[in-house]
Order: sequence, then structure tokens, then C-alpha cells
Amino acid sequence: MNKKGFTLIELLAVIVILAIIALIVTPVISDIITSARHAANQRSVEGHIKNIEYAIIHKGFELGTGDLTKYDGEKNDAIIRASLELPPNDYIYCDSVIIENGIVTKAIACIDIIKGWTNAYNYDAE
Repeated sequence: MNKKGFTLIELLAVIVILAIIALIVTPVISDIITSARHAANQRSVEGHIKNIEYAIIHKGFELGTGDLTKYDGEKNDAIIRASLELPPNDYIYCDSVIIENGIVTKAIACIDIIKGWTNAYNYDAE
């Protein structure tokens, strides 16, 4: 007798093999998604740093002096926001920002308050 089709044992074996493959692949995909999310958050911090630098440059042009050394040194980010009048839709907060010659060289522990980031990100100028 010549039957076409699969037996129940063959189908169960295929299902078990597929389940094992899914168990192996799921953590790998999760790690890829997590690393992509962290990279995107880091880029968001870098964009925020550029906004701070543009605000510093703009403030220097407003003052007409071009002297940006008063922003040099480590300052609380809240003071920098207030003195540079950064836009209110900027939701990323950094614990401290170091500015040298009008360029942000380092920002420490930056988080996005609105998005509720659980990790803080640092920025170091290259």
C-alpha cells in the first residue's frame, strides 16, 4: 500500500525541531533589538549636544562678543539651559556638561525624561 502524507510522529518531530530553533533564535533577536534601541538613544543624546553647541554659538552672536569662555568648565545642565535659553521641547537632561571654547566636550548621565529611559548615556567628543 502506497500512502502519501506524513505520519503523526514525523509531524511532531518537525514541530519539536522548530520549537528548539525558535528558543535559540529568540534571545539573539532580542539582543539585536536592544542594541539598536541603545544606539538610537545614544544618537538622540548626540543630537541634544549639538543643540547645546548651536545655542552657545547663537548666544555668542547675540552678545556680539564671540567670547564663549564664560560657559567653559563644568556646570549644572539646568544653569546652562537657563542661561542659553534652549528650546522648551528639549526633553533630554544631563547631570553635567563640560564646555571648552564653546564646544561641548563631555556630557554625563543624559536621560530622556519624556521617553522614560532607564539607562543614562554619556557623551564624549571625539
